[in-house]
Amino acid sequence: MDRGISAGPKDAAVLRGSGSTRRIEVPVLAAVPGLVHMFTARGSDPRAAIVEAAGRDLSLRTLRQVHGALVRTIGPARPSEDDGSSGREEGDALVVDGPGVAAGVWVADCLPILIGDPVTRTAAAVHAGWRGTVAGVVGRAIETLRRARGARASDLRVAMGPAIGPCCFEVGDEVVTALLSAFPDAGAAVRPGPKKRIDLVEANRSQVLAAGVPGDRIQASGLCTLCRPDLLESYRRDSTGAGRMAAIIAWRD
Repeated sequence: MDRGISAGPKDAAVLRGSGSTRRIEVPVLAAVPGLVHMFTARGSDPRAAIVEAAGRDLSLRTLRQVHGALVRTIGPARPSEDDGSSGREEGDALVVDGPGVAAGVWVADCLPILIGDPVTRTAAAVHAGWRGTVAGVVGRAIETLRRARGARASDLRVAMGPAIGPCCFEVGDEVVTALLSAFPDAGAAVRPGPKKRIDLVEANRSQVLAAGVPGDRIQASGLCTLCRPDLLESYRRDSTGAGRMAAIIAWRD
């Protein structure tokens, strides 16, 4: 079953599949021919979701995430490649070049960002919690696409998946100070009040815009992980009982 599941003037998301293949798509990437992307839902099986979305299995590559801004790059898939838990490189953004290999990141409140370039046929998956946001991880991923793969920012499409929203993401003053010290123009991402809250989507949207991506090619799902226990995992809500969701992007062929 496919159905829209978010609201808001900038946001849009569609729920596809059922059972183990439930996944969320964002229209800005869904409209690109040959590009497969997804943000898996609670209880989904990423492998099953990939097969249903792509029509075949793809090599899924992920990183050992460390809440930083290190970007890794990999080339086209080789038949022997696997995504075993051992031997994964550290990093929080993964750029893939060519068809048949999927880049993925794992989240349970942090913001997953997927980037596709229909001209160079490259893609990136980015893990942006508040530390990665302060470190500018999404900007570094875009710069890597530009320098290493020849992408132009004006050609990129960027989708931001479910994450803890400004409705729920209460933070200490040290987080606000760190964000505004790194990005003085990020004031719109800080919600004032007795307990300050951060809008991770707005903070990263501003960084993507600053990198040169047109605003009409950036779209968020509009879904808060903490608010949707029926659909999404949340570490802040469920603590150690929370699972992880995958954000995955690949060129089909």
